[in-house]
Amino acid sequence: MMRCSFWGGLPSALLLGQLATAAPVPSDSARAPTPLPRLTLGLASATRTTYLQRAPEPADDQGYLGTTLTYQAPQGLLSSLYLNHSYNYRKLGEPFINYGELMVGWQSVRDSDTYWTVQYTHLFSYGESALVQSSLHNNFSASVTQFFGLVTASLSADVFVGKAHDVVLTADLSHRFQLPAFAHDTLSLEPTIELGTGSQHFYASSLAQTTQVKTRKRGGTTTVTAEPSSPAFNTLGYTLSAPLTYTAMRYALAFTPSYLVPLHVPAGGSDTAFFYFTLGITRSFW
Repeated sequence: MMRCSFWGGLPSALLLGQLATAAPVPSDSARAPTPLPRLTLGLASATRTTYLQRAPEPADDQGYLGTTLTYQAPQGLLSSLYLNHSYNYRKLGEPFINYGELMVGWQSVRDSDTYWTVQYTHLFSYGESALVQSSLHNNFSASVTQFFGLVTASLSADVFVGKAHDVVLTADLSHRFQLPAFAHDTLSLEPTIELGTGSQHFYASSLAQTTQVKTRKRGGTTTVTAEPSSPAFNTLGYTLSAPLTYTAMRYALAFTPSYLVPLHVPAGGSDTAFFYFTLGITRSFW
């Protein structure tokens, strides 16, 4: 899964639609070296909660507020903590913080047209979660991004281990347009297309239905879980987005309209394409 930072536009370890952090990327026409910010705090709010080209049912998803704290060492060490608050938590009986991710990894820091990263992420959820990734606990990922003269191309591979085991490949293609801004600020628009392929046991697990069945013992019952069959390794869907990012000194503000088209959805899942919007802000401290 490709995740874009509000000030870098590169793949990172966090969810689709969430704030993430990666190495800074200069514009296509000016590639002067830029020092990495050591500590960055980000807030993001979205109208839908998406993950690996999947989303909860519309009735169970009113969006989220996400907080990300990221540390980057000049030598390449990368770590972050992400906490998620679902706007639908009162209906589902979830705690205020219903989901989180703890990530550690290593990224390239050389001034080069090729950027890469390897990461391990521990995912944790609380309460009665409607999030499609609630059955996933561990993620091992690697990604590479190549800056060409006209476009930026990225490819990532994710291996998930938990109650569900999945392998997902994600590719995206984007081009950054530099727009007029104040003297020391930057404004950019980066149309992006993202394509996901892989298995989706995690999504089938989120669609599972539980029922109470009587046993032969007097008054006894047992819980039976019925999970839809998961399609084989196949295309998960694609997302069209156009992040608009304004950067001023240590702050960056981004507004991202997105259109997600899910494909090969298991029985009982929603295969309806939809628009959603994300608004985020980051602040670098040093």
